[in-house]
Amino acid sequence: MKPTEFKGIYAGEKSIRIEFMFQCVRCRETIRATPNKTRLQEAARKREQIQYEIDMGQFDYARHFPSSPNARKFSTNKGQYITIKQAVDIWFRHRSKAWAKSTYRGYVSKVNTHILPNFGNMIVSDFKPSVYKAWAATADLSPKSINEVRSILHGIFKELFNDEIIPSNPIEKCEPTPRRTKEVRPFNSEERAKILAALPDNSVRDFYTFAFWTGLRTGEQLGLCWQDVDFDKNRIYIRQSIVNGQHAGTKTVSSSRTHQLDPRALSVLQHIRQYHPRPAAQERIFLDPRTLLPWSYDGVPRERYWKPALTAAKIDYRCPYTCRHTYASTMLTAKEDPSWIAKQMGHKDWGMIRSIYARWMD
Repeated sequence: MKPTEFKGIYAGEKSIRIEFMFQCVRCRETIRATPNKTRLQEAARKREQIQYEIDMGQFDYARHFPSSPNARKFSTNKGQYITIKQAVDIWFRHRSKAWAKSTYRGYVSKVNTHILPNFGNMIVSDFKPSVYKAWAATADLSPKSINEVRSILHGIFKELFNDEIIPSNPIEKCEPTPRRTKEVRPFNSEERAKILAALPDNSVRDFYTFAFWTGLRTGEQLGLCWQDVDFDKNRIYIRQSIVNGQHAGTKTVSSSRTHQLDPRALSVLQHIRQYHPRPAAQERIFLDPRTLLPWSYDGVPRERYWKPALTAAKIDYRCPYTCRHTYASTMLTAKEDPSWIAKQMGHKDWGMIRSIYARWMD
């Protein structure tokens, strides 16, 4: 572009450029128009107006050049240039590498199902606490799911707040939805015996016997290897889990733990060691009796063996996770220390034991 007779105004074949200094930065903005005397005069007057507003401390870049990248750069309200969808992309880009695979999948599901359809096209600066509260009040979801969406939104806006794109996190003004604790229904000793008797007398029965007498999460049990067992000290080390067929870390920091084996659980491992085809240290312990390979998904033994066993035993269906509840209630009934039980199960403290299993406590 060539200089014109007007200061800071340059002319091209089909465009006019305005140049000025703002916050010690040389700014160049292009107007698409064929230069002529009148248009160059208008551009010069615009530049004078801009210079006046800068001198008076009144200059709003976005008002003069709304589509310019500098509008966001110099704006005091950068949130007006970003949609919730773009904010989600920023959050995933900055944070996702630190997430476990199961956490990543959970976030993707909630974002695609609830956040993007309801808020994706909204401008970040337009998202007020009332927007979330209105959605939460009408959403046909459990309190747990609503709070999970709230937690994700909190993380998204926290990222924007840390980057100084928004002045505050609107979700911090939104209270979590109260959750009604669902009362657990562990199996009693008679039901446990009927279920085990209805299971095939092979590695399947060993799998669920071990579940009843350790309270391990299913993924933790699937991931257990022979190197994780200390037969001399009657204990196992929980260091990994199998989630959706993939190796993963434990659910939380406290989930990585040393678990003292009940004699009945120890007996199961001793029995499996006698028939296991590959008892090497790195081999996983629990095998599919049809293939003699490790279980890949918790759904396979559940659908193939657990459900038919409950039907045969004429017991109301409860998921295999109920084995974990049964272990906790059994230990509490036996007067074991709640803090010890919490460590056995991988809880951070015994608060979960107190809130979920209170009626089994003395």
